[in-house]
Parts: sequence; structure tokens; C-alpha cells
Amino acid sequence: MTPLPSAGRFFTAAALHLALTGIVLIVRHEEWLQTPLDPATVATAHLYLLGVLTMALFGAVYHLLPRWTGNPVPWPRLVPWVWGWLIAGALSVYLGIGTSLHRWFLLLASAGVGVAFGIFLAQTLWMALRPGTAGHPLLLLARIALLSLTGVLALGAIFLGEYAHGFLPYDRLAMVGSHLTWGLFGWAGVMLMAMRLSLAAPAWTERQRGLLRLTAAGAVASLLLIPVGLFRLPEEPGWLWLTMAPGAAAMLTLTLAARRAGGGNRYWDLADLAGAGALLSLLTWPVSHAAEWRFLFGLLWLPGWSLSQLYGLYAAWRPGRLGRLHLMTHASGLLLLLLALPTNWSRFSQGAGALLLISALLFLAALREKPQT
Repeated sequence: MTPLPSAGRFFTAAALHLALTGIVLIVRHEEWLQTPLDPATVATAHLYLLGVLTMALFGAVYHLLPRWTGNPVPWPRLVPWVWGWLIAGALSVYLGIGTSLHRWFLLLASAGVGVAFGIFLAQTLWMALRPGTAGHPLLLLARIALLSLTGVLALGAIFLGEYAHGFLPYDRLAMVGSHLTWGLFGWAGVMLMAMRLSLAAPAWTERQRGLLRLTAAGAVASLLLIPVGLFRLPEEPGWLWLTMAPGAAAMLTLTLAARRAGGGNRYWDLADLAGAGALLSLLTWPVSHAAEWRFLFGLLWLPGWSLSQLYGLYAAWRPGRLGRLHLMTHASGLLLLLLALPTNWSRFSQGAGALLLISALLFLAALREKPQT
């Protein structure tokens, strides 16, 4: 199974944004290590979240969702507009948060992200919620992910207003935590696992379908509970364990199901390792409020888990396109990022940026290879 032309366009843009993220780490290697909420850190994270992770996921959803639902992509001529507006939004969010020209750039970002997400959600929810002919068992997870993305977009609009005008009408911890939870776990996490299972387990027994429904219920439980628990932090930190337990169990179940189905690759192995580390770092939050643990979770989950999952998806789509050199470069870059945190040595983050840049260029070269006939 090879990516459709629309998916290829999005993956190419994701590779270019990953290269740009690497360049940012090389140039601004000292600033982003200061604190997880430093403007340079937030700006770089959004450059990756929108330009790499969201961009690649949009392309993969356009490719897989019609197969799962039996419904074609509605209004296909709007797909290039989604691609273009998402690029404008990703770059504008980075420039808006990371520079002094934030008001003007965030105005453009709100237009770019809003238009891209709005069209994408209208198209995909139409496919996911409309009765189709395929009825793939993983469609339930796709619906959860798309509804989570709807919440992420609504909260993102609030944050754009805060950055542009300096206000936030609700508790910051709860709102930021909800935004991250619904985005990293609900939208990206659930969708990436659904795609991985789609490639690993094409056939489903009735028992597996039942387990999948229970897993989906656990994911929904955490997505609903975590915003409630965040309002109780830091006075009642134990709530974090309670609220994340159903979602962590759901993600673990999905991972075990994917591994048992076979057809894995080294990228997915690396993703599972990073995911386990992210979960362990999350478990420490109620015990220690040090910002380093939250930073460690972000590093493990974003470039470690999500990027490895994306590479694993592409390696399953086009076997052999990503060689051993790419795998080693990617893994080495992640290792340097993790070493930069406890040592606070900016040279590690600078080296990580260089390796991410190289891996992005290797990925771009693999994308440009024509399929063999």
C-alpha cells in the first residue's frame, strides 16, 4: 500500500518542517532549554506539532479514512487549500510566539490554522459520521481522535487570543493541560495507534472487536476526566494518577495488540520504548513538581513516540525506503535531545538539531523515490 498523491504532498511538507525544526534547534539551542513554557520552547513545539505531526497525520487520514468508511473525501479540491493554510498557520504560530511581532503573526496564524482545521474537520467528520459501506472496526478510534481534534481547535483559539491580547478566561493549568491532553493523546495518540493497527492487523475477530470497544471507552474516560483532575492540581496531585489510568491502560492495550499482530519495524519498537519512558515520567508528576519531568515527558512523547510512529507508518507503507542510516540518525538525535535536558549542555541540543535535520533530508529523499514497477 503506497500513499496517495494527497498524502505524499503532506508528508513532503512534514519532512521540510522537520528540517526547519532541526535548524531552529541548531540556531536557538540555548533558549529552549530554559523552561518548558519559555516562548522559544512553546514556539518550537508548535512548529513541530503543526508543521510535522499534524501535517503528516492530515495526509495519512486523507489516505486511510476513505478505506475505513467506504466514503470518498468530500470536496477534494479543498485538500490543497488545507495543505497551504496549515503551512501558513504553522510558520505564523512559530513566528508569533517566538518573535516580538506576535500580534500580527498570530492573526495570520488564527486564519491559517482555523481554515485548515475547519476544512479538514468538515471533510473527515462527514466521512467518519456518515454511514458508509466499509465499517472498519478502527473507525471508532478515528471518531474519538477527530472529536478530540475539535476540542483542541476550540482551545487553541482561546490561546491565540491570550498570546495576542494577554487574557485567558479560565484556569491556565486546566486549559493548557486539556489542550495538550486532547491533542497529544486524543488526536495524535489515538489516531496514530489506529493507523498502526490498520497496517498490522487487517482482520479482526469478534473478540478483538469487543476488546477494541473497551479500549476506546478507556481512552474516552481519560479524555473526559483529565480536564477535571487538572482543576485540582497542585493541591490534590493524586487526581492525575486517577484520571490518566484509563487512558494509559487503553494505550498499553493498543500497543500490545499491535505488537501481537506482527508486521512491526524498528521505528515502532523505538516508539514503544519512548512511550514507556513518557508514561514513567508522567507518573512522577504527583510526586515531584519539577519542570524537568514535564519537559522530559514532552521530549519523549513528541519527537520520541510520535515521530517514531510516523516513520513506522511510512516504513510499513513503503518497505525498504527508509534505510538503516536513517534509523540510526533518528535514534541518535532523540538520544542527544534527552541528554541535553539533565546536562543542560546546549551542544547536545545543537547536535540533536543537526541529526534531526539530516534525518529529515533522508526522509525527503525517500519520499522522492518513485515506486518500483
